[in-house]
Amino acid sequence: MISNFRIGFLALVVGCVNTGETDTDTTTTDTGTTDTTGGDTSDTGTVVLPDVSDAIDYRDDLAAHPGCSTAGLAYTAATIPGYTCAAKEYVGTEDTDKPVVVLIHGNSDTPSSWETYDSGGLCPKGANEGADMVTERLVADGYRVIAADMRFDLVDDPAGNNDTENTAKNMDHGWGVPIAQHLIGSVLEAYPDRQVSIIGFSFGVTVARDAVRRLAINDEVAVFERIDDMILLAGANHGVSTFFLCGVNPTMRGEVTCEMGDRAAYSPTPFLTPLNGPEGAFETPCSDGTSAFGRPDACNGHSVDYTTVVMEDLPGGEQQDLFVSEASSYLEGADNQTIGLNDFDESNYFFCGLFANHYGAARSIPALDIIDARLAD
Repeated sequence: MISNFRIGFLALVVGCVNTGETDTDTTTTDTGTTDTTGGDTSDTGTVVLPDVSDAIDYRDDLAAHPGCSTAGLAYTAATIPGYTCAAKEYVGTEDTDKPVVVLIHGNSDTPSSWETYDSGGLCPKGANEGADMVTERLVADGYRVIAADMRFDLVDDPAGNNDTENTAKNMDHGWGVPIAQHLIGSVLEAYPDRQVSIIGFSFGVTVARDAVRRLAINDEVAVFERIDDMILLAGANHGVSTFFLCGVNPTMRGEVTCEMGDRAAYSPTPFLTPLNGPEGAFETPCSDGTSAFGRPDACNGHSVDYTTVVMEDLPGGEQQDLFVSEASSYLEGADNQTIGLNDFDESNYFFCGLFANHYGAARSIPALDIIDARLAD
């Protein structure tokens, strides 16, 4: 059964990664000289913390959030104390010395994006069709894996067309981040003696990054001392190609593009400004073991390892990945890795491999090997 064929072709046009509008950096209270952590020092020596507050509206009332539901799932929902939304859990012979791995999928997608795939003969046989993917490989290595399900199928926008409505059922960050934030926070509480590693793909990259920002800043959770790795695959950290939808479509299909910026001519958006900070100062919180979002001593001496993975650009500077580029994926302070132009997804996932170049960052053998190696460090 091919679950990812249950939505129409138009759902794919912007379904994997989202974009955003151009804007200028938000300003912070500036009474002194900006230091390397992005914080300021006043004339009296008092540290003035930079403003990294929320810049968009979030559906934080999870009891009223249409996407926070376990109704109608094709799998048994994970049971995590205190967690009320949908997630899928994968576990075999577990090594409890290893971190719990949390997966955040892309737009118009489900936890199936992390799993082995068989088209059942509906597509020409792919070279890696039926091969182990992230969940199978990690479970075989002894990890407990928990994948968020942001329930794109329950998107409540009008769905009559894709020009002014949202037949594609695209989600924006106001929809996705509260679910991921709830899941990560619940996993931290459920496994207080374990570390956590987070892997995001496409839209799930900026969802994961914003979720941990909100846990740290809004909820005052000491999240970064509990994270070992953040592995961010084909993320639109500095814009995406489908920016043209911003301001054209008033639903989440258009709004999400106004959060991400233009891949071709990126300038900071209100959504990405608190995540990235001035000149990338906040892009990898606690990678130095000291500061997060300009907050000194936020890491309790613990360093978080960041890895990005994206398909390399073409020699002329164009992109074979339909949505992101090396520049849009890049994060200051991360180990920014590329896969080759032939390292596309050969498993036939997502409409017989329609976006195989983009999915290559999560489902090609070289990308899977990078994930395995980084988690094993």
